[in-house]
Amino acid sequence: MALINPFAPENTDYQPELEIDSTVNSAVEEVVAEIVAECPELVAGVESGACSRALLESKIKDVIVGKKIYRGSIDAFVRKVMDALFGYGPLHPYIEDPEVSDILVNAFNIVYIKKFGKKFRVSVDFGSEENLTRYCYKVAALCGGKLDENYNAEAILTDRKRNLRIVISLKPINVLSPSISIRKPTTGFSLPELVERNMLTDEQADFFRNAVLEKKTIVIAGKGGSGKTTLLGALIDMVPHDERGLLIQETFEIKPRHPDVICKLVRISDNPEVKDYTLFELTKIGLLMSLDRIFIGEIKDKEAMDFFNAVYTGHRGSMATVHANSAGEVVNRLILLMKRSGTDVPVDDLREMLYASLDLIVFMEDYRVKEIFEPKGGGGFCTM
Repeated sequence: MALINPFAPENTDYQPELEIDSTVNSAVEEVVAEIVAECPELVAGVESGACSRALLESKIKDVIVGKKIYRGSIDAFVRKVMDALFGYGPLHPYIEDPEVSDILVNAFNIVYIKKFGKKFRVSVDFGSEENLTRYCYKVAALCGGKLDENYNAEAILTDRKRNLRIVISLKPINVLSPSISIRKPTTGFSLPELVERNMLTDEQADFFRNAVLEKKTIVIAGKGGSGKTTLLGALIDMVPHDERGLLIQETFEIKPRHPDVICKLVRISDNPEVKDYTLFELTKIGLLMSLDRIFIGEIKDKEAMDFFNAVYTGHRGSMATVHANSAGEVVNRLILLMKRSGTDVPVDDLREMLYASLDLIVFMEDYRVKEIFEPKGGGGFCTM
């Protein structure tokens, strides 16, 4: 190894390399933008495994040759383009962090993350609004969604491979800047691990453990991002292994460790030739599967009727989440959803049905258990 003379002029040979890297990165971005604009379906197909990776690589080579933007190993450049197409770039470290629940891009240089209910600003900078806009189009293509400023300025996307729910908004719907909101699962934690992260106390963990073993029917309530799904996943893993369960979700957020829990995903397609499977339909089908318990990632509509009818007729110990502002609002919220099924059962009878079948309502706020309420009149305790 050569010795460095501290009195010699500073070596500035790195500057051309930086310029070369900058040129290459700019060329990569140009090709990515071209591919996303010309064949977003091919990008989505490769991501899902439905299309050949070689076909996309061939298309990238055609763009490179046609634009004459790179001199060197085309294969090496294609790899750079593929990496840019199928990664999340500056957001990737937060996608990989299991404790991050939300990634919020408000502008090209304003990015926040949330960890267990606490929000932090992070030093991510896309460089310009134009770069952020291109990034939005790339993410939409990656997820198989449609995005344009005229007809699809807002897109709700699902990255099924990484279990992400993504909302992208462009100008002119967004006034100041394009924005991205990414919700990612923070499931896979056990009850003791949630105690360590201050989601609940030791006393509450013991209470939940006994409730699951005693086949209490539990509904976890709270606003979006309050930790409902995280707690539900931990409770499902406490179910005894001699019992069989069905878990229905819109996004594959909960991956249970329990060996006898069947997982189903809602499927809604824009293609009229592809059959839709709604939460309502999957819940009805689940009643034919010789189950002990049913778990629903989020009760949103008329499936509430079938869920509580199943509980009422023997599927004790089932669990679900629902959006609500307090524990006290949950029963009325559930009755409203049950009525959407078209049932002619009077409201008072539905309320009686809920009081007979629902054992515990847990209210979550900012990744903390705030209230545990027993609607049957057994009392509850509140943690503030």
